[in-house]
Amino acid sequence: MKKTLLSCLAVLLFLPNLFNKEVNHTLAYNQKEKFDPRLSYINSISKLEYCADSIATVKHTGIHSYEYVEGLEAIIEERFYHGFSHFTVSENWMAAFAGRYLKEDYACKVQPEAIMQQPNAACSQQALVMMAVLRNKGISYRSVGFPHHYAMEVLIDKEWYFFDANMEPGITKQQRMLCNWQHQNDKLKQYYDGRLFNDLGFKFGIGATATIGKINEVPAQKARVFHAATGILSKILWCFPILLIFYRPRVRATLPFIVFRLQKNKTSLSLSV
Repeated sequence: MKKTLLSCLAVLLFLPNLFNKEVNHTLAYNQKEKFDPRLSYINSISKLEYCADSIATVKHTGIHSYEYVEGLEAIIEERFYHGFSHFTVSENWMAAFAGRYLKEDYACKVQPEAIMQQPNAACSQQALVMMAVLRNKGISYRSVGFPHHYAMEVLIDKEWYFFDANMEPGITKQQRMLCNWQHQNDKLKQYYDGRLFNDLGFKFGIGATATIGKINEVPAQKARVFHAATGILSKILWCFPILLIFYRPRVRATLPFIVFRLQKNKTSLSLSV
């Protein structure tokens, strides 16, 4: 009977790996953003970096120039549409179900390579992708947090410039400079399209100041560890009931010997006293 129960448990733990199903709510493309589905072939950080490098070569711009970073952001703007990308059941069923039934954050991808597999990505996820390329290029950056939004600044020629690939503001090089907005959120709202985003007060707050991250920090470290652990467990957890089936008889066979040794040791201790 116990072998049957363990076998059924193993099957239940293995089956989710066969279903490439999204169990968390995902936004559909709103047909208004710059999203271009033809760019889906850019499905890794290396391909994204190669694309940015190729454009820079054609335009004769340096890797550490403002034009390079602006071009990289433009690719990301068209590569993704807005909306959190989650783990599917077959990718990581533990994280997927944790996001579905506990908190959505548990299912949201934070590894740049995993995010690149999706057509959609939220503000933080698009920033994580852009940060990954900048790290490879040795270009300094830092995160910029708002009440309900996430963007970044990039250090170019000793000046910090604001970049937001997700919400795609209409903003010039001069307007991106830190001296133009000084981390005062209200000064940024004028550059965003109110037809696309009618909740700018919610996202940026009213009279709020941005929260600035550490330079070149790799964000979401705890989430990365959680996803790495649950990703492995999702694939191998079904093996443990199988192991119990095979090793259980051996454990039973050794129990009498263990009890005998304990009793013998107890008797020896009593005699010595």
